[in-house]
Amino acid sequence: MNAEVCYFSGTGNSLAVARKLAEKLNGTLHAIPILMDQERITPQADALGLVFPVYNKGLPLILNRFVDKLAGLEATYLFAVCTYGDTIGMAIPHLAKLIAARGGRLAAGFGVRMPYNYLTPTLKLNGFFSAFTLREVPLEKQRALLDAALTRIEPIVAYIRAGQSGDFEITADFLTRLADRLNLNETLGKSTWLKIAGVTEPTELSFLESRQLMDRAFHADEHCIGCGTCARICPVDNIRIVEGKPQWQERCEQCFACLQWCPQQAIQFGSHTAGKRRYHHPDVKLADMVRAK
Repeated sequence: MNAEVCYFSGTGNSLAVARKLAEKLNGTLHAIPILMDQERITPQADALGLVFPVYNKGLPLILNRFVDKLAGLEATYLFAVCTYGDTIGMAIPHLAKLIAARGGRLAAGFGVRMPYNYLTPTLKLNGFFSAFTLREVPLEKQRALLDAALTRIEPIVAYIRAGQSGDFEITADFLTRLADRLNLNETLGKSTWLKIAGVTEPTELSFLESRQLMDRAFHADEHCIGCGTCARICPVDNIRIVEGKPQWQERCEQCFACLQWCPQQAIQFGSHTAGKRRYHHPDVKLADMVRAK
């Protein structure tokens, strides 16, 4: 079996996993943002793997758009590996449905837990979410998670090499599965998250698509030196440097590469991220991320 491994990554967690999978499967590695320039994407190998982070217990928007471009999947062994810091959520079954709509079949889907790299809502006294802050993972816990991730990859590779199918990892959390069944992201999640990000006007966009608007909460503080790292690393070219400062263009994937990789820690999201420790995978370099877009 020869394999192609396609990945999307903001802080390097998914890139690190994708690199290891490609290495052990003797496969080729492809960055999804680069492939998105193609009108149609047809796998050239026996197996196609998709590696991506879990966002809000589901898929990143770019994964939806990528799968919509896939063609000729009928004879391809398809597998997915998602990285997550909190819960794997419903990302794998959501991806399986998208692939089925394109005429393919997801053979297996796995989760690899990595250091948490997204935001955590903070609560007011009345119990309503008021702002986002970075969840800081102690360095010793980060190392333990990264070591465990390497061990986790071994059985995944063995499963894929054997061409097996049927394993779909999903959350065991009853409330998450119930919220997904009731589609609460559309009825409650969208309004809550957009409000915290400062988006007050109504939108007909789905919850997944509306997250692009959440970049209104990004800003560069007085520590910004106008180096342009944020613009160079953004996987969807959503940042422009205007008069030495970044401006976001409302095409955000919510990957937080700009915030996590800023060398001055000058990019903030709202009012509660300043002074919080940033994170990116220790074995992934800025040059690796820039080349992947």
